Amino acid sequence: MSRSRYALLAALLGLLPMLLPLSVDASVPLVPEIASHFITETASVQLSLSAMVLGIAVGQLIYGPLSDRFGRKPIILLGIASYAATALACANAPTIEALIGLRFLQGFFACSGVIVARAVIRDLFDREAGARLFALMMGIHGIMPTIAPGLSGWLSVAYGWQSVFWTMAGFAVFSGLAILLGLAETNTSTERQSLHPRTIAANYRQVFGVRSFLCYGVCGSFMYGALMAYFAGAPVGLIQYLGLSPLQFGIAMAVPMVSYIIAQVVVARVAHQVGIDGMIRNGAILAAISGILMLAFVLLGKVTVYTLMGPVVLLLVSLAFIVPGTTAGAMSPFAQIAGAASSLLGFVQFLAAAAATTVIGLMNDGTPLPMAIVMCTCTFLTLILYLVLVRPLRHSPGHRSSASSSN
Repeated sequence: MSRSRYALLAALLGLLPMLLPLSVDASVPLVPEIASHFITETASVQLSLSAMVLGIAVGQLIYGPLSDRFGRKPIILLGIASYAATALACANAPTIEALIGLRFLQGFFACSGVIVARAVIRDLFDREAGARLFALMMGIHGIMPTIAPGLSGWLSVAYGWQSVFWTMAGFAVFSGLAILLGLAETNTSTERQSLHPRTIAANYRQVFGVRSFLCYGVCGSFMYGALMAYFAGAPVGLIQYLGLSPLQFGIAMAVPMVSYIIAQVVVARVAHQVGIDGMIRNGAILAAISGILMLAFVLLGKVTVYTLMGPVVLLLVSLAFIVPGTTAGAMSPFAQIAGAASSLLGFVQFLAAAAATTVIGLMNDGTPLPMAIVMCTCTFLTLILYLVLVRPLRHSPGHRSSASSSN
């Protein structure tokens, strides 16, 4: 593949996961304003975030098998079009209950892009090269969570919270046109997978039966829990507890994302030298440090913008190392059913994320403590699971043969 085609592919694939941070990061600064609009509690608005993440988890199980059967491109376009329509409906939600339901649907449709993007990478590249492209793709996608909170804060002040959902719909239309015109179909298998429930169940059993999938997938899923703990708890910690305005909040959230983008670029360059196991090891250690620091600062009463966002910078840098490694490790054994494997991997990841956001909402006490507890727990579990599950795979004959066969 030429450099120009590789760059175009990375850019197009980078657009697809942007729907997820756009849906999450852009809505986080709106929590107090939406609560005021519907005359409800902050916890109810946080429930809409939990509903969206749950929708993402459920949607993971659908799009992979569909893309294995009908091809990658049609499913991407269907998901993006449905997402745009749902975003417009969210802007016109009459009640908080309606918004919660619509946010579930928005998450359900938003996940189509990242699920199929992972399958596209598996269609075209081996394990190590796939990790490199996935890191580059996530670095491009990192632009969205960098600008989304600040843009959302400005839009909500200037035009109201509904304008943020209009912007989501507009970006979805732009992404859909780019995919329609620029992405070729990559599922060229002459034996398309059946959508019969027995076939889908058999494919899922096959994926779950591979030890490396379970080890890498479960290890990486807790990082999604830590990330969503940050997103769900940040409005409480920064806006309610520290008194930041929505615009200041957006700027504060943008700083860690810059470190995330830089880290993804670094990971893309060193993936071949370090290997995915080295990436996960280094990331897991850094993640545990970030969680411990966050909890320590909160328990000691040293809560400032700097003591909250400093550990978050470390968290996002660690995420840049862990997610590409665990994704490539989990996906590499599955060439013919990459869509099903991607679906199950995403389901596990966002099930952990949904659990984290729900716990944050239930523990909400108006302080950053719930965020710190959940974030520390998830990052510490990531390190433990690396040591217990992932590290022993290096000495597994099946793991070595899988890695070599994918190269």
